[in-house]
Amino acid sequence: MAHRTHVGDTQSVTSVAESPEADRADRIRKYLFTMSLRTVCFVLAIVFDGWLRWVFAAGAVFLPFFAVVAANAVRPRVGGRYRPVTPTRDETPRITDRSYVHVPTVVTPQDDEDDPRSDGR
Repeated sequence: MAHRTHVGDTQSVTSVAESPEADRADRIRKYLFTMSLRTVCFVLAIVFDGWLRWVFAAGAVFLPFFAVVAANAVRPRVGGRYRPVTPTRDETPRITDRSYVHVPTVVTPQDDEDDPRSDGR
C-alpha cells in the first residue's frame, strides 16, 4: 500500500490567533472585575470621611468609563502570524483514470433475417 506524503509547510498550532469567543470571555471578565471594583468604591465612599471619600467617589464615577473602553477594545487580528496552507497535488494512483470521457451513443435495432426473435417481415 502506498503512503501519501505531503510536501510543504504545515500549520503551526502556536501561530493560530485567539478565538473570538475566548477574546469576548476575557473582555467580559475584565468588565465585571472593573464594575465590581466600582461597587466597592461606592461602599467605601459612604464608609470613609474626608479626602478618602472623594478618592472613592472619583473611582466610582470614572471606573465605568474605563470598564466600557476596555470591554469594547477588541484585539486586532494580527497579519502575518499564520501562513496559509497551500494544497499540493496528490500523485497517488487512482482506481479510475479521469482522462476517460464517456460519450453516450444511441444503439438502434437492425432487422436481421437470421434472428429467430424477428417476425420475418
